[in-house]
Amino acid sequence: MKKIIIGMISGLSFIAACSTEKNESLENFEFNLTQDTVVVDAGDGIIDLNGGLRSSEISSDGKYLYNLVFMQPKIDKINLETLTFEKTLEFEKEGPNGIETYVAGFSLTPKDQIVMWSYGLHGVFDQSGEKVRDFRLSKIVDDEFRGTGFLPIRLFEHPQDPNTIFGLYVKWEDNEYFLMKYDLENESFAKIQLPETEKFKEFRMEFESSGGSVGAFCPSPDPVSVDERIIMTNMAFNEAYVYDMVLDSLYLVPWNSTLTGNKNEAKLPKTVEMEEGEKYFRMFGESINFMPLSWDSISQQFVRMSYKTIYGEELDEYGSPKVLKSEVFLTLLDKNLKIIKETKLENYTKEPPKYFFLNSTIWLYENIDDELGFVRIRLD
Repeated sequence: MKKIIIGMISGLSFIAACSTEKNESLENFEFNLTQDTVVVDAGDGIIDLNGGLRSSEISSDGKYLYNLVFMQPKIDKINLETLTFEKTLEFEKEGPNGIETYVAGFSLTPKDQIVMWSYGLHGVFDQSGEKVRDFRLSKIVDDEFRGTGFLPIRLFEHPQDPNTIFGLYVKWEDNEYFLMKYDLENESFAKIQLPETEKFKEFRMEFESSGGSVGAFCPSPDPVSVDERIIMTNMAFNEAYVYDMVLDSLYLVPWNSTLTGNKNEAKLPKTVEMEEGEKYFRMFGESINFMPLSWDSISQQFVRMSYKTIYGEELDEYGSPKVLKSEVFLTLLDKNLKIIKETKLENYTKEPPKYFFLNSTIWLYENIDDELGFVRIRLD
């Protein structure tokens, strides 16, 4: 196991194999970070890493990682305590328990049942693949909120009321983001506008080819649900947009970083030809990119990583500038979203992948010779 000590605490000595350094920080106290790398033992099984860990969740007890296999009706279950592959959960594409071909996302209930959503799919499944509840959201809403233009980013069950479901949605053609509140018992719904997301349009860039639109880029809300709050961050602004489920209220929490700046400074055109898009992606990458919040129920803290990409002049095999490294920053926050500490990570110098925060340890996905691995950074 590779281990590097990247913090400093007075009164402690370390063995010669470890290195120590003091991180950049404005706080008066020292921040101790311990970094190691681990690999999951797949045994006789196969862990599918085609999609990385882009759609993954942690069990309520923190013991297991569930990862949705890319474009397949399967979820791999990983034991994080023993670092072993547990099993693959199989689901049907069709029939009464069908999940169809494309699953937009999933989450876990406190009993580790699986909530899945996509176009027309809004249900709860057990780990044997049987549908145990259908929210029937498509039957509740008006025609305006049906079809392929109405995609759920994430669904949330109200922690105190199983008949109240919240959903964060995007209407892509209008670049509109909003919450939906569903009352399953009375088969009613309410749309909750998110006015602060209007400013995302500053960064919306449409791609054109042969005179037609072929896609678009735009920051979007990255939501997490904690303590009856839906907390939404985004990659362009250093802030959180919070919806309180109990009070039915919205408010903005702005943060002030002394290390990174508080907004991505790239100037993007409204439309661009596909072949020119790379230039503007590079501009966006060279400025600050904020990643989603991750909550640790044990320490009752959040972490949020952010980064800037540094490019070289040499081109890769696809004709794009090669990435040399990234400057990576770590922000630790309390449960009320107040910044406790921020620091630059000198020993982690690439764009962070999706990560999770568990028992004061950040787990960052790492593909190690086609095996599932993690770089772990422990906060002490």
